[in-house]
Formats: sequence, structure tokens, C-alpha cells
Amino acid sequence: MNIGVLLCGTLDPKWPLPQGDECLLRHTALDGIPRKLSPFDEAALEVALTLRDAVPGSTLAVYMPEFAGAESLMRAVAAHKPERVAVLAVEPATRWDATAFAQQVMACVPADGTETLWLIGREFGDLDDGAFSACAAHIVGGSLIAMAEALQIDAHGTLRAVRTRSDVTEFVRVPQACMVTITNAKSNRLRHPLMKNVMLAKKLPIVRLTGSDAVVATARVRPVQRLQVPGATGGSRAPIPASAGINAQVEAVFELLCTACPT
Repeated sequence: MNIGVLLCGTLDPKWPLPQGDECLLRHTALDGIPRKLSPFDEAALEVALTLRDAVPGSTLAVYMPEFAGAESLMRAVAAHKPERVAVLAVEPATRWDATAFAQQVMACVPADGTETLWLIGREFGDLDDGAFSACAAHIVGGSLIAMAEALQIDAHGTLRAVRTRSDVTEFVRVPQACMVTITNAKSNRLRHPLMKNVMLAKKLPIVRLTGSDAVVATARVRPVQRLQVPGATGGSRAPIPASAGINAQVEAVFELLCTACPT
């Protein structure tokens, strides 16, 4: 079984964001903030490691779109000893367009002609609107199973995704070519790697993969500039107190979207 995992990473919440709207105008404004694996990234990686251990002869490849600090984060992933780790050269602006983002990501992944089981955290990056996994499944011509907590092999040797809906537990058969989104649970907390593997991974060169020239995906939505509404005044506005009520706060959000639109 060939197992592929797509990780995206997220900003470390312990670090403050830049002041103002600089992060909307320049994607490099966030480069100084460390990245870490999100809980959903960790869950997807742990489920993949568990499945590889359970199925003899399985291979595990882990990929991550390129960003500042991606190589350092991938070395932490490499300490878990997957067979392949690599960062994918993806245009930063495509992160605002789920379809173009999925096309560029999957174009960078090596195609060896075999069907692959893909695992991905249920939220793929800070800018995802929930459509990336569906677009990626369509691109690879596979099925999509969402919100799984684990993958198990039943008594008949059939791979099934385990997911919980209210008080009902589902066991969904996983086809050979499939994209499975993983949500976090107590059962899939990421294990700690061995210290010797951590030290070896620090010296590991991280491969950078580029997409095929035949596949060119241009983002239809991109953070271009801050739009100015006629009659709008510049400068920051005083915070709205909670006593103003929910309607006033909602109106303030709509005004912010109109005057500082990222698209």
C-alpha cells in the first residue's frame, strides 16, 4: 500500500501577528512567525504511521507546500522515519484559491502510476475554506471520505475509515484510490519520535519538488491590495464595546470587509 500524507502547517499561536493589515497585503509578512503542525496535521500523520505499521510492505510519503521554515518543520516530520519527505514548490497566491492550490500541489507530487491512499488534516492550512480535499480528490480521480478518526483493517482484510456521528460510530470502506480527511481524537495523538531519529533528521536534506510544465494553475482569487471605499475615512476606529450589542458588532465586521477586502 502506498500512503501519501499532505501537511500544511499553521502559524504558532504563541507568536503575535503583525499589526495592521500588512499580512493581507504581503504574504511574506508572516515569514518571521514560526510554523508548527496543526492538531489535524498531527492526526493525519499518526494515522498514516499506524497504518504503515499494520500493513507489511507499505510505504509512506509526506509532502508539504513550500513556505518560510517549511524545511525545518519537515525535518521534525522526518524524525518519524517516513520513506519520503519533500516540500512542494507552490505559488503563494494559489492558497487563496482552493482549486488552483489543489492543482499545483498535486502536480508537484511524483506520479508513479500506482493508486495511492491520501491522508490530509480536515483543515488544510490557515486559508482553506474546506474545499481543498474535495478538489484534490477530483484531481487524482479518487473518492473522498471526510472527518475520519482512524483507519482500521477488519477481519476480512478490508480497510475501513472510522468516524463518529453523535453517538453512532461508522465504519466506511476505503477504496484503493481515496482521499481521507482526518480529524483529531484521543486515539490519534502523534507519537514522540526516538531521539536518535531526531538527531539524524536534523542533517537530512529536504527535497524540493516542482510541478510539471504541462500543468499551470493560476489563482483566480488573490490578495492584491487594500480597497478604498469612496467616502471612507482612514485611520483606525475605536473598539466597539460589548454593550453596543450584537447588531453593532456585526455591522462593524461588514464594514471591515468592505474597507479592507483581501481579494
